Amino acid sequence: MIGLALEGGGVRGSYQAGAYIAFLECGIKIDGVCGTSIGALNGAIIASKKGSELPRIWRNSNMGKIFGFTSDFVDAVNEKKINLNYLKALLKNITNIILNKGIELKGVKELIDKELDVDALINSEIDFGLVTVRLKDFKPIYLFKKDMEKDKIKDYIIASCCLPIFKMEKLIDDEYYLDGGFYDVGPVNMLLEKGYKKVYLIKIHGVGIRRKYQEDADVVVIEPKRSLGGVLDLNPEQIEENIKMGYYDALKVLKNLDGENYVFKVKKEEFYKRLNRKISKYEIRRVKHFLNAKTEKDTIIKALEYIMKKEEWNYYEIYDSKKVIKKIKKKYKKTDHFVYNYIRKLRFFF
Repeated sequence: MIGLALEGGGVRGSYQAGAYIAFLECGIKIDGVCGTSIGALNGAIIASKKGSELPRIWRNSNMGKIFGFTSDFVDAVNEKKINLNYLKALLKNITNIILNKGIELKGVKELIDKELDVDALINSEIDFGLVTVRLKDFKPIYLFKKDMEKDKIKDYIIASCCLPIFKMEKLIDDEYYLDGGFYDVGPVNMLLEKGYKKVYLIKIHGVGIRRKYQEDADVVVIEPKRSLGGVLDLNPEQIEENIKMGYYDALKVLKNLDGENYVFKVKKEEFYKRLNRKISKYEIRRVKHFLNAKTEKDTIIKALEYIMKKEEWNYYEIYDSKKVIKKIKKKYKKTDHFVYNYIRKLRFFF
């Protein structure tokens, strides 16, 4: 059985939306999904067989409204300018939050009501689980869908999402709950303990406790190498960026493609060794040390990525390293940095 564990992390959950599309495209069948906080909501939608809708949900949902912020404040935040309008909107929102003793859960509830089909979730062969924390005794609550009463499933998802910034409400059995990240931000062990042989963990670097799992467990990690923005980042441009990042990062792992920040088609180590044959050992060592690389292949790919990042190449493309080298040789002839010089000295032919 193959499992999927989804970390919590607020708006960063948009990364998981893009990543799951890569799973679908690669034909990887998930037998069970467990999540914490926003990972629980994403997981419930995946388990209800609506995972292909996640990018649409994230793109079309008004995150500011969902989290109870005024439209003036959201507009001011998205403009990224601290001015009088921003300060007025901020003061108004802070006042509302204080008076309400936290951010209202109304928007989160409306999103779940709109997008989650509980019947589809229950009837799906894909298992679903989540983690939350009962406040009175700080007890972690791990539940699979078979353990949840149908009319309380949405409440359990909300309970898993209850960060302290939200207004405290009694949810299940007249109890208060906290975000599951306070005990287990990425519930891998839920799946391993249930007998899943392979688990994919999609990290979004949310705040919380990361529980260790057995070193010999077959756990494949997919995580961002660049910033996903803040946990409550309301900017739709950042959400779109996260969706794309999640897709390409997952595709890289699932197809075992090359690269760290960029994605390259796979070429053998021997191909990269041949490229270095006309370069002195001193030059190779210098670049290797500068980029903290290990092998000749690693050195060349990291050198390419160094230049691509510096020259602001598009992250969202699958590159052919041979074509990239040729383009760098042609386009950046006047740049005298030693990494550029190293790439220009690579030779395809004798």
